[in-house]
Amino acid sequence: MKKTILFGLALFLLRGLVLAQTGLSLPPDLQGKIPWDLETLSAAPDFHWVNQEDAVWSLVYTGEEYEGKVTEVFAYYASPATLGEKNPRTGEFPGIVLVHGGGGTAFRIWAQEWAERGYAAIAMDLSGNQPLPEDQQDKPWGSKSTRLAAGGPLQDDEHKFFRLDEEFTAQWQFHSVSNIIRAHSLIRSFPEVDPDKTAITGISWGGYLTNLVAGVDHRFSAAVPVYGAGFLHEGSAWDSHFDSLGIEGTKNWVELWDPSSYVGHARVPMLFINGTNDFAYFVENWQKTANLAGNAQYSMIPELKHSHLHGAEPGEIYRYISTHLENKAEFISSIKLSQKGSQARYSITPAPKEVYLAYTADDNRNPEREWKLKPLDIAKGKVTIPSDARLWYIYWMDRWGNRRSGEVLGN
Repeated sequence: MKKTILFGLALFLLRGLVLAQTGLSLPPDLQGKIPWDLETLSAAPDFHWVNQEDAVWSLVYTGEEYEGKVTEVFAYYASPATLGEKNPRTGEFPGIVLVHGGGGTAFRIWAQEWAERGYAAIAMDLSGNQPLPEDQQDKPWGSKSTRLAAGGPLQDDEHKFFRLDEEFTAQWQFHSVSNIIRAHSLIRSFPEVDPDKTAITGISWGGYLTNLVAGVDHRFSAAVPVYGAGFLHEGSAWDSHFDSLGIEGTKNWVELWDPSSYVGHARVPMLFINGTNDFAYFVENWQKTANLAGNAQYSMIPELKHSHLHGAEPGEIYRYISTHLENKAEFISSIKLSQKGSQARYSITPAPKEVYLAYTADDNRNPEREWKLKPLDIAKGKVTIPSDARLWYIYWMDRWGNRRSGEVLGN
């Protein structure tokens, strides 16, 4: 018994040492199960510049091994300095890591938009590809790309779901989480970036990955997953994949790669954004995921469309991140809610511009649900929940224009 206690104490101290030295740690249930080298991931990877002539630069950095060879990862980088600011001071700019979703790539426009806001931004490709030049894309958020000679696994469903019986280096999530953390370590090493002021945001599968990364890399000051959430096996766009995996395969996938296995270990403040009718990430499971995070706020936006363009567009993302990184205080409203039967009372501070009851009486699948918005009297702070409401939440617009929500509750 004494040896067991001493071994457990030694393991606990070792885990604490890894976190103290690197800022990275795995959730306790995943310790020893996923072979990421956290010390290596915490250091800036080798890289070389591909182009430094434009306002948005491009680079390639070293990734994990895949099919017997070390991979390379393409990324765009932009900051106020690349846009033309002269002689930036050391540590002047906050940094942000931008994670694309399914079918996406490194988006040049995304990095540029954040640089124009005063951030140093890195946007990497997580499909083993390199995007075609801007003049060969058919739209600003175009994702036409070409395969890198040393690219990692494709971002297809085969590599996301059906490589569980193979080595971790054959699985997309193993590479993607690693490559996001490596991008974070790289941008933190740039002299113009303040390494203590960094954030991450991702869209769709990028939001999914943001949840995973937040549970491992504790060096961020804010995280905003858009759409992406966990409990995918309980209802999502990938139901048929879990049917194919079967009970044991699904259990294994959830343990290793579902955000519900990671986000409870996150230490970073997180803003969860989704739409009421999202076709991929369903409302109930999104809320369950957000509830696991230790420091979460919500923006459940009625009928928010699903795309890279719409996922990058909400001003809530920037205002939330700037509140945590730049002390701008543009995302500070909060709600207190109590319920007794069908009666609920709420108080929102500071006082909102508008407040609504959002609810659905619909049992249809998430994308087909009809949601209703009922305006509420801000001064009264009370509401009667309709008897036929299946799900409901308080939705408000704050004085800075943020679309905010309380917890989505069942009736």
